[in-house]
Amino acid sequence: MPICYKRSLLQHCWKVGKRTVSNMSSNLAGSKGVQPPWQKPSSIGQQPVLKLYNSMTRNKEEFLPISGGKYVTWYSCGPTVYDSSHMGHARNYVSIDINRRIMQDYFGFNVEFVQNVTDIDDKIIIRARQNYVYERFVTENPSVTSEIREKGRLAAFKYIRNNLKQEFSTVDQYTSWFDALDVPKERESNPKFGMHTMCVQNAFDALKCGDDSDSFYQKIKDVLTPVLDEEFGGGLNDPEIFRKLPAYWEREFNKDMAALNVLPPTITTRVSEYVPEIVEFVKKIVDNGYAYAAKDGSVYFDTAKFDKSDKHEYAKCQPWNKGQLDLINDAEGSLSDFSSFNGKRSPNDFALWKASKPGEPEWESPWGKGRPGWHIECSVMASDVLGSNIDIHTGGIDLAFPHHDNELAQSEACFDNYQWVNYFLHTGHLHIEGQKMSKSLKNFITINEALSKFSSRQLRLTFCSAQWNNQLDFKESLLVEVKSLEQTFNNFFKNVRAMNTDIIHKEASGDYVSKKFGMKERELVNDLKVYQNKVHEAFCDNLSTPVALKALSELVTRANLYVTSAGSSLKIEPLVAVVRYVTKIIDVLGFPIRQDGLGWLDEGSASQKAHGNREELLMPYVKCLSNFRDEVRRLAIEKADNSSFLKLTDKIRDQEILDLNISIDDRNDQASLVKFLSDEEKAEYKKLIAEKDLRIKGKEAKKLEQSRLREAKEAERRKKAEVSPEQMFLNQELYSEWDQNGLPLKNKDGSDVTKSMLKKLKKQWDAQKKLHDEFFG
Repeated sequence: MPICYKRSLLQHCWKVGKRTVSNMSSNLAGSKGVQPPWQKPSSIGQQPVLKLYNSMTRNKEEFLPISGGKYVTWYSCGPTVYDSSHMGHARNYVSIDINRRIMQDYFGFNVEFVQNVTDIDDKIIIRARQNYVYERFVTENPSVTSEIREKGRLAAFKYIRNNLKQEFSTVDQYTSWFDALDVPKERESNPKFGMHTMCVQNAFDALKCGDDSDSFYQKIKDVLTPVLDEEFGGGLNDPEIFRKLPAYWEREFNKDMAALNVLPPTITTRVSEYVPEIVEFVKKIVDNGYAYAAKDGSVYFDTAKFDKSDKHEYAKCQPWNKGQLDLINDAEGSLSDFSSFNGKRSPNDFALWKASKPGEPEWESPWGKGRPGWHIECSVMASDVLGSNIDIHTGGIDLAFPHHDNELAQSEACFDNYQWVNYFLHTGHLHIEGQKMSKSLKNFITINEALSKFSSRQLRLTFCSAQWNNQLDFKESLLVEVKSLEQTFNNFFKNVRAMNTDIIHKEASGDYVSKKFGMKERELVNDLKVYQNKVHEAFCDNLSTPVALKALSELVTRANLYVTSAGSSLKIEPLVAVVRYVTKIIDVLGFPIRQDGLGWLDEGSASQKAHGNREELLMPYVKCLSNFRDEVRRLAIEKADNSSFLKLTDKIRDQEILDLNISIDDRNDQASLVKFLSDEEKAEYKKLIAEKDLRIKGKEAKKLEQSRLREAKEAERRKKAEVSPEQMFLNQELYSEWDQNGLPLKNKDGSDVTKSMLKKLKKQWDAQKKLHDEFFG
């Protein structure tokens, strides 16, 4: 039924009811009044619903939590901790953090967010074992003996043989071979060529140096460590040996996440603390018939049997990658047995439990001593906390197959259900200037390195500027756009805060400030409503932060246009409403905001860092005011002119108060606008002032030069004026007769001066007379 028809029908019923009540009232004296009908409000138009891009359907699907309410379960793949976190990690974890914050702080879901730390993995085992044998060797051999040098020399040539596929016995042979190479071509064909040759060169440099053991061991470490690992690593299997390295890098990862303002998980799970649960989980999969034990004590998942089951489907995230052995084997880890005798029924099967070999950590299990496979770790930890059915699972797109597809398969095999995860959200790749990040391409950027060049806010703005599930190209042009948007928001926040403070002070002083809205204010309030709807629609549409940021930027532009057009009749309330809304959304996106809700926190501001006692905090400002008062008194006592006072106010504005990170902007017919600045903004202000001073000095120099030229010209005119008109033509070399005024009548040869010449000479005589009279008349 149309809304208008419903409304008219309701109104008709109400009128009939009212007449009936009126008749009853007149007939029944003293009866109680009847409650008039209430018109239930009806919404106009259909409201958008939250939809998320689900990798398992490759479509945007309406988000429906398992709880049916606001409680949401969420598991996110965490770091494998064996080295520095890089920009690829930053893109993944910050993007997931942004999505989590929108779900929690905008849509109001109560998210239980679980994230793991992988501290048992092939990469960790190799790195930790090698670090252990190397550190032990250095401790046991503090002095570099000739035997150790020889060991280092042989290790260098073995490294060349294993990694560069060349056989040499002397440094000269290697040098001749390397000098003859086309190095750029070699780098192109082998991405690790540069890394390997640098390790070799460092080793040769170490062999040339003196007895400085620290320098020697540092330079030769990369070639010596594999040899030490071969000799001593096989006897190491105590899990404690393998915990030092991941524990260190886990702490470093947490520091990086804190620097990027990424929320910590609700619950953190560590693989090393879950080994008993992993064993039980694997046993259940075996009991359900979807896994089998090999002769060596490893347990493999039976992908074929699982896929043939009517109750299950394998590879839900990327079914097109089924059977891709390069991806499957890479995920199994470099310590895996890829021979045809490994006990696998199919190359597509993957390890749930790996029999430990010499030099690997080991735990007891029904199948013998071993360690967990990579894929099983996440399934066990996520299920232990969140159960057999999870709302959301997140991670990088590079993990979709086989890792996440294997997670789904083994979890659904354990619980014997069809769907372990309802929504799989994969963040897109990060490229650097159009290329995948790689150490060999020299575009590998750690989070620490990135934060030394860009602020945490700029990085988060960059990630917000790209859709979370799309590829992001981290390039200069994008950063220029991001910095421009940041400056736009900065200026807007500071200007509105300054204007708001100004009006508050006016009202506190007893000045009347009009509040009444006119057409311009109503338009701005309407703009706010429009862009609030746009931001809501953007968030509903797969948490689209780029569209939301664009809407906020346009809203700020509208507000700035209002400021310009309103002038001195500006009303602060609609502007404050815009700032508070923009601040609310950037807070949702994870940008630290001010306590007053009027913009984000200034990064790196000296005033923010100076949180000493009250005297230390206020003294620089009070001293500035005191110095200004002293100067004003001195000028007044000396009865200085007005320009001296104006110069003093300019000096305070452009130097003393600016040094305290405060700008004072002069306004026509209004009080000055006071703004607090970050260190970067202060530097920009000083740069503009310096440029202005240069222009002023240039103008003054030009004026001085013009004045000097005028004076020189005037001196030349005065000198010329010294000659009286009667004497200016008394030159016997040219003339022989003159009249009483000194005008020539006859030339030197006695001939008459022609009329035309006489006319010309008379004109010159008149000009000289005028000039002479000007100075001496």
